[in-house]
Amino acid sequence: MSSGSLSAFTAIANSSIQRTALIDLVKERRIHEVASDELFVKGLERLAHSVRDASSGTERLLTVAALLRAAAAAPAIRSRIELLLPDAVIDPLSKLHELEDVRDRLYAAKSWRTVPGAWSVDALAEAAAREESGEAVRKECIEGTFGLAGEFEEALAALRKALLAVTFETKRPGDSLGRRLNRVLAASTDAMSTSHKPVGKRAGREISRLLDLGFRATGLPESPKVRVAVVEHVAAVTHVIVRADFSYGGRAETYQPLSVVQRWFHAHDWQEICNESDDVVRVQDDVRKALTLLASAGKTDDLLRSSLATAAGSRKGADAICRAIATDYPGIQDDVRDWLAGVSKRIQSASTVESQERAIDEVLAELLVEMTKLSAASEIVRSDVLQDVSIVLPQCVNALSRLTGTADAMANKFDLAVKWRSLRMRGTVGQEVEFSPVEHRFMSDGVPTRRVRLLSPLVERLSEDGIPRVVLKATVEPSAGQREQALGASA
Repeated sequence: MSSGSLSAFTAIANSSIQRTALIDLVKERRIHEVASDELFVKGLERLAHSVRDASSGTERLLTVAALLRAAAAAPAIRSRIELLLPDAVIDPLSKLHELEDVRDRLYAAKSWRTVPGAWSVDALAEAAAREESGEAVRKECIEGTFGLAGEFEEALAALRKALLAVTFETKRPGDSLGRRLNRVLAASTDAMSTSHKPVGKRAGREISRLLDLGFRATGLPESPKVRVAVVEHVAAVTHVIVRADFSYGGRAETYQPLSVVQRWFHAHDWQEICNESDDVVRVQDDVRKALTLLASAGKTDDLLRSSLATAAGSRKGADAICRAIATDYPGIQDDVRDWLAGVSKRIQSASTVESQERAIDEVLAELLVEMTKLSAASEIVRSDVLQDVSIVLPQCVNALSRLTGTADAMANKFDLAVKWRSLRMRGTVGQEVEFSPVEHRFMSDGVPTRRVRLLSPLVERLSEDGIPRVVLKATVEPSAGQREQALGASA
């Protein structure tokens, strides 16, 4: 059998016959016996050259696969084949998923190590995404994707595009995408763990886009098991990114993929996953370490703290971790410690505080004027309206009584806030006074007049030095006499 296979391989024949003969020699485990045979060596050269001349992409891939399969089986000819392939494989290889035999796909995929220029990142990513069941093939393709890419981000972007192009003709496409994604992420995690490539600024964003766009098209996985598995693989690849470059551990966007899958679960289910998943716990620890370094440098980050809440399962869990940091690291400055402990916000400048207080006073002043009107209306209802309503519509008396009671309670509580801010009203509606641009504003556009009538009172605040400061100007209109003079002048 061996002599027949060798004869077929060394005879001048087409590449298909040569491939079959070479594989037969591999199966017979007799290649080492013929490795130094001059006819066998020339047969190898002729088969390698056929790759360059083949018009069919499938034929080229099959020939490359056969040569690399023989190289793997016989170290004696491995170096010779690895020298032949770069000159033979000049044009790019592609469409790996079109090969029917899983072994052919595997050995053809391995060619990226020998002739990296024959493959593109996108072609290997497509093969990894389309691979149905050959996990060794997928692993090889993804190792090639990350091996040829300049950084993790580029490889993840290629895998995202490839997975989004796959159509799942199944009853539960969300489950199908979830399972395929889990296999791709598992292989990616392994490839990234051994790679020394840079991460890239948008690595986390590429994973988030894949999750968002992919499951938007297919619908979320219906299987709880598949959903949880996606979470764990997303957490695992996130942890690898942080481990590859810890500077990404301090960036909230790194953890965005975990926030995407968090939305798939109810709060109590998500908490349970975070408690039980080792992968998610590792991400939680990554965020904790990043926050600790940030706090030690005198800085805070609300977005990163929110990422901790995602990985911890809840904001309450994140708060507990932050309080522990504040306790365990006594060298942290006081304002950052307060932020960690949730005692107070970081110290603000005096001008910022004053600006905020003025804005609050203006709102309180407007509410004070309106509350005064509400109290007056409530008193009218109580003294005049209730008696008439009790005769005409007795069923409405209780409702109106509750309404006036609520208005009075609101007025009493609001009065406490007004006193706390030292606010007070000055002037009464209808009162005529001398116009002052500092204290008055006209209800509508017009020429200011010397005497005006108050439409709403002025609100002022008594400062600590005892000097009142206008918070809300009184609304005014020209007094009756001034309006008549203005009309006479216009006539």
